[in-house]
Amino acid sequence: MRETAARAAQPLMTPGVAGLAVAALFAVLYFPVLVTLARQWILDPNYQHGIAVPLVSAFFVWRRRGSLRSAGGGSAPATGWALVACSSALLIAGTAASELFTARLSLPLMLIGILLLLRGAAFVRSLAFPLLFLFMMIPLPYIVYYRLTFPMQLMSARLAAGTLHGIGVEVIRRGNILVLPNYTLEVVAACSGLRSLMTLVTLALVLCAASGLGTGRRAILAASSIPIAIAANTVRLALTAIGAQVAGPAFADGILHEISGLIVFGTGFVMLLVVRGVLAWPLRNERPAGR
Repeated sequence: MRETAARAAQPLMTPGVAGLAVAALFAVLYFPVLVTLARQWILDPNYQHGIAVPLVSAFFVWRRRGSLRSAGGGSAPATGWALVACSSALLIAGTAASELFTARLSLPLMLIGILLLLRGAAFVRSLAFPLLFLFMMIPLPYIVYYRLTFPMQLMSARLAAGTLHGIGVEVIRRGNILVLPNYTLEVVAACSGLRSLMTLVTLALVLCAASGLGTGRRAILAASSIPIAIAANTVRLALTAIGAQVAGPAFADGILHEISGLIVFGTGFVMLLVVRGVLAWPLRNERPAGR
């Protein structure tokens, strides 16, 4: 009788088997979502940075593997079940309506809900950045993207025209078109700066997580990525106009056009490193208490 009672008290599955079962079910449910997401990362130049997002998240999880073994407790079943229910509804609605953003948004929410149920709130808190960072891999809905693009085209053209006037280059701005003496530069959607903005914001968040700065300084570093992205795109447009003015339109439409993305990314990355260095400078002079 005691043996029978002991067997009845044993769980049907060990935690490891339960985790594998949940992972398998998760993969089956989200396989179509992951396929379309990966296809857009590869084919859409606006979101190619999305490929790196899950890899970066996995790296930060690996870095914390030691502390994760002891992280646990802080049971939050109500929050976990609420997130699972909400993400399930988003997945069903997005799939039924063929609305990609809604279905994709449910993916990190479902993952957080499952971890709350299986490992607890303390475990999820210890993985706050890797889990929240996964939202950066989800492309914006196209209706939102194009509503943001045109205002940024106008702003980029205005800033580039102002920069060119400041260095003595004759230019007339007509909306998103810059008219130079021997070249006309149209600030198209790809040159609006929105692509570089999303990439540099993602990069800034990674720098924040790896910087060792306090919360306030991290917020400043993350916020600085917005004006930095705008400034870097302005530099790209100004260089294109100057290249056309000095070397002719063929240069601006050829070599400079091919490497313009690298110019934006390189300029923005250097600016982010400068901001991080300025924010970290006071910490170098601080001494540990008691010395």
